Amino acid sequence: MKKALILLALVCLPLFASAQTTEKQYYIYNIVTFSGSLKNEGFKVDLDDGKTIEKLKDSEGNKIKFNTPAAALMYLYSLGWELYVNGATTSGSSYNGTGASSTTSYWIMRKSCTKEEFEKAVEEGIRS
Repeated sequence: MKKALILLALVCLPLFASAQTTEKQYYIYNIVTFSGSLKNEGFKVDLDDGKTIEKLKDSEGNKIKFNTPAAALMYLYSLGWELYVNGATTSGSSYNGTGASSTTSYWIMRKSCTKEEFEKAVEEGIRS
């Protein structure tokens, strides 16, 4: 019986030790919004990287248009981004009993990074 308890303790001890040594994970975030018509001009993506908000461009600086939101999501996945949160914001107004509203969908994408990359991104996002 004593040997069984010692064996069990030896098997379980590394599990408890490794649970104590988890390292904090850092992420860089982008907020993605959409514009354009899916039927006429293509689907354009605006990217907020914490420094600027610009149209998504390829490596040659050309604006990228997508056929569907799924195509945009797969493209961002191919660059190493993962979907963290999706949502929408709505604003509206009314005048003399009539009104209008507008809804903008967004994705918050993230990519793992080092602590140094995270700190640099935080610093670059603060306006002096």
